[in-house]
Amino acid sequence: MDSPKKSARAAADLTDDLVVEILSRLPAKSICRFNEHRKKIPQSLSGFFYPSYRGTLEDLAKMLPDFVGIVGDEEPFSDPSLTFLAGYNSIIPKICCNGLLFCFCRKVSPGGEVDYSKVVCNPATEKWVVLPDSGDESISLAYHFGFDPTISPHFYVFQLIDADENYGYIGDMNIYSSETGAWSHKESGWADELQLVDRGGVFLNGMLHLLTNDFKILAVDTEGKKWRTFPLLEPMTVSCLCRGALAFIGQSQGRLYFINMRDYDSGEWILKYSISTAQIFGEKNLMFERDYALIAIHPECNMIFFVCRCEDMLISYDMDRGKVCVICSLIEHLCDRPFLPYLSYVPFLSDSLAAWG
Repeated sequence: MDSPKKSARAAADLTDDLVVEILSRLPAKSICRFNEHRKKIPQSLSGFFYPSYRGTLEDLAKMLPDFVGIVGDEEPFSDPSLTFLAGYNSIIPKICCNGLLFCFCRKVSPGGEVDYSKVVCNPATEKWVVLPDSGDESISLAYHFGFDPTISPHFYVFQLIDADENYGYIGDMNIYSSETGAWSHKESGWADELQLVDRGGVFLNGMLHLLTNDFKILAVDTEGKKWRTFPLLEPMTVSCLCRGALAFIGQSQGRLYFINMRDYDSGEWILKYSISTAQIFGEKNLMFERDYALIAIHPECNMIFFVCRCEDMLISYDMDRGKVCVICSLIEHLCDRPFLPYLSYVPFLSDSLAAWG
């Protein structure tokens, strides 16, 4: 019979992949006994947060988060409405990055005074923090958010300043660091008269990446010291999947992806392969961002996600296998706004983040 010490040494020699494979074959009750170990196991995409209208006669502007899962009925948190954010009448999820949510929140005092806050929270652990004002809220162009626990236990919020309110050109930037608990102002290191594509940013390798409407990718680090510009016509580490007029950037498998979609009179569009809309959605002559929309790239494989308005469905497309999968119906989620921002959520189970204090 093997001694306990020898067995312990053998278990220690198991690779992470083998541990994950073993745990994936255990019953759920057995997994729960190893909760602390589960926190150390890399998590996969669980689903998408999105803002849901909950307006009432007393509060017409009320919004709360909701969630659509892609891996079964069990959600990795207790309540997608984030009710642990006590006191807020409205919570709008804006950006999700590696398990943390950046939200716009609003509360109304008994006297009718309205208070607006920026909140960062972890839905899995229910830890949260309210950010101080930057002082430039009135001239803010956009907010972006970055967190990567493999690089730092701290998160960062990037506030882009509007250089010209008539044209929406990118100006300077304020950067919030959870390490210092304060904002710092940075003069822009990019060229003048740049406008962003309104499809979010990507935080990768410790830098925020943004897409301009003239097909350049901008990057800045968390200290505002490194400013880079990548024209997409030059060789770069971005994987160009297709060509056309409607653009999207995302990250998968440690790489930055640029997706460019184009509608054709024939009803075809290009996304790495030439595929007809009839093959994916069952109909021809569909218009991008009217009848369907690309919402996300899977962070671990060559899979993309669409919302199909004609059938009110969430659909995945495996680019390697050419396989289409209907994940779920979105009828109960959509209301009259089918292309609400859907925020990819990968649970972050650790509650040791330095930012929580």
